[in-house]
Amino acid sequence: MNAYEEFWAASRLTRLTQRRLVEQLAEYRPRPALVDRLSVGGAPLRLPQSRDWLRRLHLRRRSEQGFGARPMSARDLGAVLGVLAAGPDGRRGYPSAGGLYPVRCYPLLLNVAHPLAGRVTRYEPVAHAVQDVAPCPSWTELAALLGAVPGEQAPGAVLAFVLDDADLLAKYGVRGGRFGLVEVGAAAQSVGLRLASRGLAGCLLGGAADAELLALLGLSGRQLRVGGVLVCGRASRGSGAATRTS
Repeated sequence: MNAYEEFWAASRLTRLTQRRLVEQLAEYRPRPALVDRLSVGGAPLRLPQSRDWLRRLHLRRRSEQGFGARPMSARDLGAVLGVLAAGPDGRRGYPSAGGLYPVRCYPLLLNVAHPLAGRVTRYEPVAHAVQDVAPCPSWTELAALLGAVPGEQAPGAVLAFVLDDADLLAKYGVRGGRFGLVEVGAAAQSVGLRLASRGLAGCLLGGAADAELLALLGLSGRQLRVGGVLVCGRASRGSGAATRTS
């Protein structure tokens, strides 16, 4: 096992280590943010701030894990996944080292007005389409697998980002592993901004049980990695669902 594989092995979660992570999070006490500890001497010089639509969109983006009962529409689903789609020249709306695009998205459609509702699907970015993979478990069961707060209401969809980074590693060596994680973040930010533009809620989750999630996606036994998970749907309107913002 090389150093890159050791990193993934050390950070892999199972149902047992999920509980340890929850305990660690409960024990964590952030230091007061009085002064940035990397700040340097000298007075900072302020810069002009833009006030255009993109700045307003960034300010609207929130991490929210509280969803309403109304299904997410097929139009919303298409718009959200559309930021991951390939354009006519093959490029996507986010950067990728070498144009290799190792990130794959598997939408789990829990509460979506779509023919594949209740199914695990695979997103096809060239055709901008979803393919049926398997039945999707209930939100109560799925939330435990993802390390999520179950809440009263399921999200509309769970987007599982999977890394197929063999080509990255072949081209860049182990340094390519960083590029894959950067791409997951860029893709997730694109999705987050689309959610904000449509008034939808969403939240990135980092506590999924890796092997169990890959098995649910039909990807067991393959050299693939869970890059991240994002839950999204219609925002809660006083439903009492668990909500967190950042």
